[in-house]
Amino acid sequence: YSPPRVTAALPKLGLVAASTFDLYADEAGVAWDFTQRLDRERAWLPIRAAEPYLVVGSPPCTMFSRLQLNLNARRMGKVEWERRRRDAEVLLIFAAAVYALQVKEGRHFLHEHPAAASSWRHPAIAKLHANPSVGAVVADMCQFGMMTTTQNGSQAPAKKPTRFMSSSPAIIEALAKKCPGGHEHAPLLGGARARNAAVYPPGLCSAII
Repeated sequence: YSPPRVTAALPKLGLVAASTFDLYADEAGVAWDFTQRLDRERAWLPIRAAEPYLVVGSPPCTMFSRLQLNLNARRMGKVEWERRRRDAEVLLIFAAAVYALQVKEGRHFLHEHPAAASSWRHPAIAKLHANPSVGAVVADMCQFGMMTTTQNGSQAPAKKPTRFMSSSPAIIEALAKKCPGGHEHAPLLGGARARNAAVYPPGLCSAII
C-alpha cells in the first residue's frame, strides 16, 4: 500500500525490486482498490509468482485512529463512518493474509501502523503477532529523518511513534530507535502535514533495506 519508496532504493544496493500495489498509483501508474474482490484476486497472482523475500505493508490507518474518530465520526454520520470502517478492515485483513503467506512459506513481511492505532488489536493482526517468529517494536520517526511543516512554514522533526511488526529479527533490530530528546517536535495535525508524514523518509527506507 505504498508508491515505490523502499523498492525505488533497492537497485542502488544491487537488490531486485518486485511490484508495488498502491491505492493511488503503483510503479506503472495503476491504482489498486483492495476493497474490491477482483483487485485482491488479481494481486495474488504476481505475489505468488514472484515469491518476494520481503513484503512491506502499510494499509490505511485513518479509520483506526482514536483522534479521527473523535474529530470526524459525528461530522460524517454513523452510516458513512461505518462504511469507511468496514472498507478499512477489508484492507487490513487482506494485508494480514499476504503476511501470513510470507510466514507460511518461510519469507518475511513488515507491517506498519501508528503505535496507538486500534488495528493492533484486530484479530487478524493479533494472530500474526502471536506467532513466535513475529516481533514488534515502536520507533520514533524523527530518528529516521521525518520532518513536517510547522505553523510558521519552517521544518521541524516529527516524532510520530510508529509500531512495526515483522518476521525479520534484523528489521526489528534496525527499526528499534526511540527519540533521546534534544530537539523539539512539531505536531502532525492538519491535512497536508498528516499526508506528508505518511511518506517514508529516506532514512527509514535505508534502515529497512
